[in-house]
Amino acid sequence: MTLNAGRKASAGSNQTRSNKPSTASNSSNITPEDESERLSADLALFLSNPSLQSALADGSLDLASYSSTINSELATLERECIALHRQAAPDIRILRDEMDVCDSILAGLQEMLLGFQADLSGLSGDIRQLQEQSRSLAIKVDNRREAEEGLRLFLERVVVPPNLAEVICRGDVDELFLECVKDLEEKYAYVHLTDRDIEDAACPDPGFTASAGVPPAWTVAGKEMEEHLAKLRLRAISRTRTYFL
Repeated sequence: MTLNAGRKASAGSNQTRSNKPSTASNSSNITPEDESERLSADLALFLSNPSLQSALADGSLDLASYSSTINSELATLERECIALHRQAAPDIRILRDEMDVCDSILAGLQEMLLGFQADLSGLSGDIRQLQEQSRSLAIKVDNRREAEEGLRLFLERVVVPPNLAEVICRGDVDELFLECVKDLEEKYAYVHLTDRDIEDAACPDPGFTASAGVPPAWTVAGKEMEEHLAKLRLRAISRTRTYFL
């Protein structure tokens, strides 16, 4: 029992030394004062065991035999540790190879993910560019629709349809003739609108919306149609006079 108590005290001393900062690898930095302090601590821990104190007091503890036993046990433990290390060496080698393979796979995955990230960055830029182009095209389409609608209204008020000209020039003087003359007068009045008529409450096109804010009399189409409308107007007047005479 005394010998086992001493071993426990020695093991406790070794554990205490192992919990301290490693000094074995830095033995060149150990001063005599540090060595003396460490030795005193080990002795104090060794003598703190009551069984060892009583064994030392009655002289039943043989320090030489105790030291030899400890050294023998340490050598046995060392051999067992080396044997266990040799036994586990193949497994450790296999584990090391598997870790190298895993590192290689992870490196490949990292490189692939970085490539995906770069591709996504490029796609993000392309998507933003497409969105900007889509918005630009949408604005252009809206503008063209507005221009088309305005142009349609303007042409309806300026251009003389072939059937209208046919009725005025060769048709019978009847209700259809009167309707065509009425349309002709509206077109004639419209192409003669100027900037002075823009604020007129009776203006058929307030603000000249159909002609994009330009007075119809100033437009190329309006100027071209003035002569044709004037000729048709004179033809309508002539046929009306002939009809009543």
